[in-house]
Amino acid sequence: MNFAFTSVWAEEIKEVDTIYQQSLQIWWDELYSLRERLHEDRSLQLMPAVVVLAYKYLDSDHRLSIDMAGLFKTLYFANLIHNQIKDEEEGQKNDQQLQFTILIGDYIFGRVLKLLLKIGAVQVLDNLAWMMCRINEGLVMQYQLAAEKLEVIKRGNAVIYETAFLTAARLKMLDHKAIELYGQLGFNIGMAMELLITGNTFQVLPYIETSFALLNKFNNSQGFKNNCLYDLLQEMANKIKMITMPAAGCP
Repeated sequence: MNFAFTSVWAEEIKEVDTIYQQSLQIWWDELYSLRERLHEDRSLQLMPAVVVLAYKYLDSDHRLSIDMAGLFKTLYFANLIHNQIKDEEEGQKNDQQLQFTILIGDYIFGRVLKLLLKIGAVQVLDNLAWMMCRINEGLVMQYQLAAEKLEVIKRGNAVIYETAFLTAARLKMLDHKAIELYGQLGFNIGMAMELLITGNTFQVLPYIETSFALLNKFNNSQGFKNNCLYDLLQEMANKIKMITMPAAGCP
């Protein structure tokens, strides 16, 4: 599924990819096979673009917007790497590929902390720690409790979107209520996007409608004039309309 907004923000996405590659640094070539395997992951491509919009909507500094989107893409990739480790592989200490997978995932998380220092955004470290706890809870539900897909998304990828929006609002130094509201917006946009990506289209509309309501409420209280999030939501709403529209000639 392609999105027009990625073309509109193509230059920014290229800058994000540069940050992403720099974050992986010396492991870039060694990660070739894994990068190729995960290249088609739509969240890896779309999530950073949405993070850019989350920061741009608040008129955040351009460099900060790019750096934070690169940070979240790197975090998501590290999480994908850890997700490659299956239960049956636990305890296989002599499996060098397994050891490398664990090592590189941990290394990337360390790089993210260093990038936070470089950006000057250490004040949102607690948000990232909270995010990782929620993601791990989601993994437990997925692999040990056989949770439904919707619940896995709620405690997985949607939390990354939520955290991205929370950090954008905090770094903009908005008040507590505005930060909480913007985080809720990120969560609902994340749910809508991830459900679209995974083909669960009939569950998307309530999250889009909630996102519109939250965005209107946020904008009424804060007065930001950028239309980028409205455009994103409208594009998602249009996709749902096209998907769910009865075929011509059908009753």
